[in-house]
Amino acid sequence: MIPRKKLDISWPDLLTTVFRAMWPGNREATQHRVEGLFCPGQPCLVSLSERSAFDVAVQAYNFPPGSEVLVSSLTVRPFPEILKAHGLVPIPIDLNMSDLSMRMDILERAVNERTRAIVCAQLLGSRIPLDEYIAFARRHNLVVFEDCAQAFTGDEFRGHPDADVTMFSFGPIKTCSALWGGITRFKDADICEKARAIQDQQPVQSRWLIFLRALKYSVLKASTYRIPYTITNFLLRTLGLDHITDKSIRNFTGKDQFRKFRQRPSYPLLAILERRLRRFKPKAVQRRTEHAELFTQLTPDLVRPAIEAPYHTFWIYPVQSPDPRALIRYLWSKGFDSTVGPSSFLVASAEPGYEEFEPHVAKQAMNQVVYLPVHDRMTRREIERLARVINACDYVCRKQPEQLEVEPTPAAELQSIAGGDAS
Repeated sequence: MIPRKKLDISWPDLLTTVFRAMWPGNREATQHRVEGLFCPGQPCLVSLSERSAFDVAVQAYNFPPGSEVLVSSLTVRPFPEILKAHGLVPIPIDLNMSDLSMRMDILERAVNERTRAIVCAQLLGSRIPLDEYIAFARRHNLVVFEDCAQAFTGDEFRGHPDADVTMFSFGPIKTCSALWGGITRFKDADICEKARAIQDQQPVQSRWLIFLRALKYSVLKASTYRIPYTITNFLLRTLGLDHITDKSIRNFTGKDQFRKFRQRPSYPLLAILERRLRRFKPKAVQRRTEHAELFTQLTPDLVRPAIEAPYHTFWIYPVQSPDPRALIRYLWSKGFDSTVGPSSFLVASAEPGYEEFEPHVAKQAMNQVVYLPVHDRMTRREIERLARVINACDYVCRKQPEQLEVEPTPAAELQSIAGGDAS
């Protein structure tokens, strides 16, 4: 069976993490190097995770209790809870599913004298221009948070230059994974230092947690090779435990998640994050994008979120299905693993009293989403076979004939797009 996704971390990286956990090192100096490497000459803060950074950044701004924050309705799971923990009211803004941008008409209706900030998200590996939202925020004197957890590609992209807070994640299933870690760029150096001061009051995470995490993900990485993955998934499905796969890759599970992410990154985590950033090469991202573009050309009538996003690297590949569970079972029978979405993020619900902002469009679309196994470790032959399987399937949403805009690409051009088979 072809795995739904491959971890973007190598065996040498995992081995280095294990050794770093047992090696003394200067935590503060390493953090300073990572911040200078990622955002040279700009205010920057390394945190245990993206949610850790969001938590201290919100505290640094010290918005008045009862303030409202406009949030992309498709968001990282704890963001609305973090806002509520600080006495703020998250207002979910429904999306244009074609490119996952927030609907400007709803933003204009939602903003008022209590609104203090807006959280824009770059989703599923796509990027949308933020100029319109930046202009909106400046008209209403709002702080702009940009969530780039799924948008890192190893290039010079560090978020919109006029965003006040831009957050990146290097968690277990992210591009350039360091198993944990978040890096946040601030526009205002004073706010950055306030956030740093708040974070400095938190305990340092035990280095043995990253040691255990490296061992855990070594097991998970080994299990994604075809034969062990097939056996493991067969056993989990037979026992009705296939949900364990999704749960095992989440950053913070169980009770008291705030206590777990309100910690400073340990030295070995900072050391492996520095190693990953220095050694990262965008070749895998390029190959993943080429494979996804090939698959898109071969399946032009599929309905999927972000199909019209102006820039896309396909961190994951979602399609919409009228019966997601049936599609997953069908794909399993053909040797392809997949999962429903959202998983590590959610479509936020409106708070009591704000029911008019319930994001019905995003909820309906994401309840239909299935993530296909389109990634850089697949071969051209496997991409073509998956396309044939999907094209012959009755469990996918398809555009009406008059909506089709993508013409099939000639075979010679497909060969050029895909390149050679992966080893």
